[in-house]
Amino acid sequence: MEISVDLSATMSVDDINLEQETSLLNHNVSFNTSIENTLASTAIAGESMSNLSFSLSEAERHRLRQIEDKNCETVNRNTHCVLNDLSVNLEDKRPINASLSCMEISVVMEEASSTLGRESERIINIEDTLDEIPVDNRETRDSVPGRSSNEQTCSNTVPMAKQLVELGRRHWSSTIEAQRYTKGCYWSPDGTCLLIPVHTDGMHVVEMPLDLYNSKCVTPERDLSKLQSAVHVPEGGAVYDCTWYPLMSSQDASTCLWIATRQHEPIHMWDAFDGSLRCSYSGYDKVDEVIAAISLSFSHDGQKIYAGYKHCIKIFDTSRPGRICDEYAVKFAVSCIAQTSEHPHALTCGNWKGYIQHFDLRCPPNEGPMFTLGGHSAGITQLSYADNAGNWQLYSGARKCPRLLEWDMRNYKAPLREFQRIVNTNQRIQFDLSIDHSWLASGDTNGAMNIWNLKSNHNTQSAKVPVHGDCCNGIGFHPILPILASTSGQYHFVTGDNHEILMDSMDTNTHQRIEEEKLVIEYENSVVLLWFGDTLL
Repeated sequence: MEISVDLSATMSVDDINLEQETSLLNHNVSFNTSIENTLASTAIAGESMSNLSFSLSEAERHRLRQIEDKNCETVNRNTHCVLNDLSVNLEDKRPINASLSCMEISVVMEEASSTLGRESERIINIEDTLDEIPVDNRETRDSVPGRSSNEQTCSNTVPMAKQLVELGRRHWSSTIEAQRYTKGCYWSPDGTCLLIPVHTDGMHVVEMPLDLYNSKCVTPERDLSKLQSAVHVPEGGAVYDCTWYPLMSSQDASTCLWIATRQHEPIHMWDAFDGSLRCSYSGYDKVDEVIAAISLSFSHDGQKIYAGYKHCIKIFDTSRPGRICDEYAVKFAVSCIAQTSEHPHALTCGNWKGYIQHFDLRCPPNEGPMFTLGGHSAGITQLSYADNAGNWQLYSGARKCPRLLEWDMRNYKAPLREFQRIVNTNQRIQFDLSIDHSWLASGDTNGAMNIWNLKSNHNTQSAKVPVHGDCCNGIGFHPILPILASTSGQYHFVTGDNHEILMDSMDTNTHQRIEEEKLVIEYENSVVLLWFGDTLL
């Protein structure tokens, strides 16, 4: 008997209210009650309540700002004195200067806790999150011309709109026997959480820190947040693809879900509140065996699920789990799917042959695609439409191909622009567009973040920001706030056949020396949140 789940009656589009985003996705607490409790506890502790000032009077907000400014000046003076005292006492004898990153300042403050006599309750122990990751350098740029002094300083002399400020970091440990590495990052449509598939460790949902919802700017002195998993689905195997429900809102629990496809399994729909399995959509082959989908995509209204397989596209009704679906035959394996909101009957699909094909689902499958685009040297890994410009701009990327291409689907004889990045592996290296489609960001296999200014029609040179020590495989712009998420990691191949043959022909001393000098691989499998303010360059 088929199980029918009616999601259309409860799924609706709600306007996102930033003031109400302070309620956690996985903490089903009344908004008004939680805010009142927070105000009371914060007032007792004497902490800054600028982010909660919407519930106070104008006079109270003015008094709180004066107290907060006075506390900030005192902390800055104490910090400056402590850093000067410690500049000659550190083990590496480095001079401490104003260009220290947020991570370095936090570490020095931990070492200086005995000098200060007390430690701030807001400081987070970085060792619990970083797991001995080397400190990354963040790039500081000049101030923005034409901006007022208040906008440039943001209570600090550092121009925040011209630098990337790290907000938080999470690391997954890995070994040769059990390699765990991230496989991209996906912001939820309402921006409350981030979905991160991790190889051999399932899928993690990380919530955005609460203090960022109402922040106008972020200073480097902000303590790093601990990006803990609010939801963890401990599935093994390889996750091929996953995507959020497009109308997801944390204010409506029935819409908080995502779908994922993994090796040897049907398509699963997961609950974003508790990580439970809601339902499954099964695709079968000619011998009636379950086969895994390669790529997934929701229709823009959320009523349909498009699943790409080796020789067909299966179209499931979201409200009808099971095996009943419509099938559209294709010649090549569908590796990724993109769709415009203005053309619900058309699908743009990439395949492992390196081609981009555009299908009209109203036409019979034997007629084939409407047109086929070339330009990449290997299989297509990602397609993405820009929501502006009439939904005609398409961006494409491929594995082991250094080219990111921009297409105009009204005149597809040649790409409009070409962006260069470093992609030396077969894994999917994500790219993403900013909210206003002014910026294009992509990772590369060297660990750098590449950023292009799309408003400059002729400039295709990227700004490279070294964020990770390993392959940067995931990039995601927050759908509302100026926050950029990135993930890193890859599979490291270690072969020992030749090593064992050589070991048998060596003497005892040489054998012992080689055993002591075993191959050491430094893994960095992490997710990083960065604040970029009003602009990136």
